Amino acid sequence: MMLLENKTAVVTGAAAGIGAAIAQRLAEAGANVVLTDVDTAKGAELAAALAGRGLRAHFMRCDAGDLQSIAAMTAEAIAQHGRIDVLVNNAGVTRKIPILDLTPEDWDWIQGINTRGLFFCMQGFARHMAATGGGAIVNIASIAGKGAKATSNASYAASKAAAIVMSRVAANELGRHGIRVNAVCPGATRTALLDELERANPKGFQAMLDETALGRFATPRDIADAVLFLASDLSSSITGQSINVDNGLMWD
Repeated sequence: MMLLENKTAVVTGAAAGIGAAIAQRLAEAGANVVLTDVDTAKGAELAAALAGRGLRAHFMRCDAGDLQSIAAMTAEAIAQHGRIDVLVNNAGVTRKIPILDLTPEDWDWIQGINTRGLFFCMQGFARHMAATGGGAIVNIASIAGKGAKATSNASYAASKAAAIVMSRVAANELGRHGIRVNAVCPGATRTALLDELERANPKGFQAMLDETALGRFATPRDIADAVLFLASDLSSSITGQSINVDNGLMWD
């Protein structure tokens, strides 16, 4: 079923991991996908691989921590495609930092991309969608933003809480323009980072796994499926929500 046929979607942070899975899933659902990332080599390689499968995808460089880069990407995507129907704000950064070691530079790096960058990317495309009859925005947050104990650092958790709250405010204000805004909150997800954790701390890894109701971790494809649902008309009456994809780790 081509849920996004004749739609154009922008996916930020799409060169690898969850972002790459989202871009692939939306393309498979019929969307014309604009992949953006700061990693030009990987992003272009993925876009070419998708196009090689007969899917519609191309790459556009964007630094999600640079407002000028975001504005330029937004304008270029609109100019090339005429209408953007879906925005997936996936770009984000983090690393493990104990709270007593978190520096102002660490804080600003994370907030600049995960919070400031996310907001202004959302704002730019929302202005376009408001003028063209609506659309769907999906912000990638995290269960860390809902109080999950296992998180990389305090600034990251704060940025993901902000993503959830900004999604709610945006949904409330933009609904009259036909724009739906939701957040997806992944739990631990099978990426290279999680594999590294398993190797470094197998006991801690198993303890975290044991906390899930389903006894497994999500895959990037699981996250992508939730995004596709929220981006498509299957969720036409859903807005302002934050949906956990965590195999039952949290019940909020």
